[in-house]
Amino acid sequence: MGHFNIIQTKNLAITALPKTASTNLVEFFVDRFDNIIETDDDIINMPNIIIVITRNERERWCSGVVQELDPYFPTGKNDHTNYRNKKMVSYILDKEADSLGQKSIFTSSGFHSHLGTIGYLTCIPELALRDNIYFTDISSLSKRGFWAKICELDSTWPNLNEWWNDWNNYRNGIHGPPDLEDNEQNTRRVFVSIVEDMLNNDTRLDFISAILDDNQETIDYFKETDKWIL
Repeated sequence: MGHFNIIQTKNLAITALPKTASTNLVEFFVDRFDNIIETDDDIINMPNIIIVITRNERERWCSGVVQELDPYFPTGKNDHTNYRNKKMVSYILDKEADSLGQKSIFTSSGFHSHLGTIGYLTCIPELALRDNIYFTDISSLSKRGFWAKICELDSTWPNLNEWWNDWNNYRNGIHGPPDLEDNEQNTRRVFVSIVEDMLNNDTRLDFISAILDDNQETIDYFKETDKWIL
């Protein structure tokens, strides 16, 4: 059975996995509401209703690779003073591509740049066959209609009107979408584009590209079923 991180009430769980808004979900909801907790459990022990947050697999992986670069820079992940050198990033990525088959940030099995080895992708059959399992895209987290559906599915989820504006403000902060005035976000966006270009054009990463595309086919399948919401 699959084993992964979630936030949950007694009735409903939302996955909180790397590169699918897990930081936002945990820090906002768990810190704010007493009836929502963060757990790491097997799906057999989870609440009856599970909402699986997905993200385009190529986008998720590229963003994850950039986050795996943090240890290479002595300033640490929260200070990107030395993290703006595109040539240095390209150099590190090239060396990492040469080391494929060994330990590499491109194939991190337990963290941000995994190839589907953690989270919901490890237990698709169980999820597909269970009732009350729903899938959605990360973009749904910014839609009021999605959260209205959560409240409909679980009457114990906090009233939407009590936190919707705060959630909008929070998710549009440092952990939100790219902001033209946010230097750190813009820097990471540049580096994500470097990884994307490498994934699309460097033949050393062809097998990674194929795996991610296979993962995406699974996600796209659910989009055509009644298990997909919004």
